[in-house]
Amino acid sequence: MNKFETKYGFFSESGDEYVIKTYLTPKPWINVITNGDYGCTISQCGGGFSWQTHSEFNRVTRWHQDLIQDNWGKYIYIRNNITGEYWSPTFIPAKKELDKYECRHGFGYTKFISEYKGILVELTLFVPNNDNLEIWDINIKNNTSQEVDLSVFTYFEWCLGSSADHHREFHKTFIQTEYNEESNSIFATKRLWEIPLGDRGHWNVNYEYWGFLSCNKKPESYETEKENFIGMYGDLINPKAVINNVLTRKTGNWIDPIGSLKIEIKIAPNKSDSIDFYLGLSKDKQLINNILAKYRTKEQIEAALSEVKERWNALLSTLVIDTPDEAMNIFVNKWVRYQAIAGRLWGRTAYYQQSGAYGFRDQLQDSMVYLPIDPAYTENQIKLHARHQFEDGSVLHWWHPIAEVGLQTKMTDDLLWLPFLLSQYYKETGNINFLLEDVEYYDKKELKESLFKHSVRAIEKVFTRFSERGLPLIGAGDWNDGLSAVGLDMKGESIWMAEFLYYILENFIPLCEKLNEMEIAAKYKSKNVELKKAFDDYAWDGEWFYRATKDNGLKIGSNENEEGKIYLNAQTWSLISNIGESEKVDKAINAAKKYLFKKNGALLLFPAYSKPDQFIGYLSRYAAGRRENGGVYTHASTWTIWALGLRKESDAIYDLSKKMSPIYNGLNPDEYSAEPYVTPGNIDGPDSPDYGKAGWTWYTGSAAWYQKVVVDWILGVRADEKGLLIDPCIPNEWNKFSIKRKFRNTFYSIEVLNENKVNSGVKKIIVDGVEQSSNIILPSDKEQVKVTVIMG
Repeated sequence: MNKFETKYGFFSESGDEYVIKTYLTPKPWINVITNGDYGCTISQCGGGFSWQTHSEFNRVTRWHQDLIQDNWGKYIYIRNNITGEYWSPTFIPAKKELDKYECRHGFGYTKFISEYKGILVELTLFVPNNDNLEIWDINIKNNTSQEVDLSVFTYFEWCLGSSADHHREFHKTFIQTEYNEESNSIFATKRLWEIPLGDRGHWNVNYEYWGFLSCNKKPESYETEKENFIGMYGDLINPKAVINNVLTRKTGNWIDPIGSLKIEIKIAPNKSDSIDFYLGLSKDKQLINNILAKYRTKEQIEAALSEVKERWNALLSTLVIDTPDEAMNIFVNKWVRYQAIAGRLWGRTAYYQQSGAYGFRDQLQDSMVYLPIDPAYTENQIKLHARHQFEDGSVLHWWHPIAEVGLQTKMTDDLLWLPFLLSQYYKETGNINFLLEDVEYYDKKELKESLFKHSVRAIEKVFTRFSERGLPLIGAGDWNDGLSAVGLDMKGESIWMAEFLYYILENFIPLCEKLNEMEIAAKYKSKNVELKKAFDDYAWDGEWFYRATKDNGLKIGSNENEEGKIYLNAQTWSLISNIGESEKVDKAINAAKKYLFKKNGALLLFPAYSKPDQFIGYLSRYAAGRRENGGVYTHASTWTIWALGLRKESDAIYDLSKKMSPIYNGLNPDEYSAEPYVTPGNIDGPDSPDYGKAGWTWYTGSAAWYQKVVVDWILGVRADEKGLLIDPCIPNEWNKFSIKRKFRNTFYSIEVLNENKVNSGVKKIIVDGVEQSSNIILPSDKEQVKVTVIMG
């Protein structure tokens, strides 16, 4: 049964695949496929690129962003040698109208099924779990009444290193190619790696890898010169090599390097044949044959794909919800977590943004998605980020793996996400000893201190960045990077930072006490008293909390402003942090509802800026209604669910979750435009002529947060130091829901019954047949625990 079907596609019955029915989607709808090191993006038209470790520093194939044409990729051409006709089974690049077409994006793979004049092609692309290559598994069936004689060509452009190779006439001069008869392979490498490595000046080190393109059938010919393939003044729609059915076997140094293998096959009527291509990287050219030997047969390839599917099933099976809202089930159980892991944590790239770097605050927050899966993954992420902290407590805003260089900025919130994650981790695991693990500092490798002390250094650094009024400084931006010029002189204040710091201290104090760091605990309690007084004295604007002050003392997010009068985060975090006086918080939340709650979620601010303000920053330079400037910034909108969940506003938070859901928004696909199976970074607000249009999909911190707030604050099953807290906040029309959740090595099967038609409240909890008096389920040493919850 097709689920949530539109004219463009639908979810499969299991929800494990999104099936695209036409290549003419409103924007490229992609998949991010990765094993955690090697990866690729693939659109419904076959566009995309490949990389290893870092999508910008170690790009395998060339790709340049064009979401209109989507005309950079790794392509297949099929030529009927009897008729001379040729086409691409993914539509692009040949752009011949296909008689049949389907693209199925799944977890760790994408499959195309297409037919052209009786030739049925099934192309499956995936990355094996343990090797740095991708496999293009092609099965061709002849549905005609006559034997067909086919030529199958590959085509892509080698990049091999930095993706910033727009000056192609320069970069191509360092690439060399060769052909290896033994392995049916084109090998390619580069004499220059254009990233900050080496000790003898700028751009003066060898690329460390060999790229390879191979096939399990003997190629009839090969080509590594772009001009010979396309033809001078030619194009990919009508390439000279495919038209003439000739590759010249040219390799070497003096070329514009591509990867093209040509395979000749003949298929009898109603018979099939298969071809497999392999694209990857290896540091040791001599080991490439050993890698390829694992995947030469059909049985090996099928086993490798099964292992990929099994891996993703294991990752996604430790948290399973079953509610009356099928869209919520599909999204939370599967796609939003796949997005967070594949797109944000492993790949760190997609179509709207190609990063490859780690953001200190970004991937720390993303790693919360691992907590119900395996907290060891979160531990590794925490330690990785701690190693990119300076001895003085500050951190790199982002850094590049491979080169290990990054950017130290005046961003003021980054460093606090370390204690935030440690408190979340402790609630999930109860493992206080992890906070005592020693980790080095970025600028002082010989100094190793506990993660607890790393966090203390971060907090103490923030204490040095206070205004005379006792409020934290905003610097070059707090959580909102777009407020990039508000406090460059280190005078402007951040109201949101006051709220965030208050929350951090409230949750870090119990960890101090647990570790018997009573002096630190006492200091932080005193600091929070002072912070709350300053907040009460200065943060209120009359109807809501203003957002910040500029270096000159003028407010933003205030009724005094013509534009950007009210900001979302200052209102929601006044409630989340518990810093605000209740009467003011009530007014602030009501103001947020009045001005910011729109059809696709909560706007980040309102009204949008129509004129740039050099003392605010690039946020004010976006087009009005787009991204942070008056759009729904999905990351912040998820926090609104958290805030209203604290107030038990069940109808409001459920309504917000649906308004933000890409599945529901995707039912109006021409307005929404983006993929309906992953969260977007932003959705245009009412000041945009494209109100409701989404963008910046895959690479957004909203994915991990959306899952967390739905499970924690709507279903109300969340980790607590003492155990699993049961606190539902659901629509009263729900009769029941269930959740299977791994918690401290035990699987809890929780059924919540709502016969009394209430929104919240727990009347009775029965654990393995025994009624208990608390709504906190204590940790168990059993493998399985059955829980029944009666609401009322």
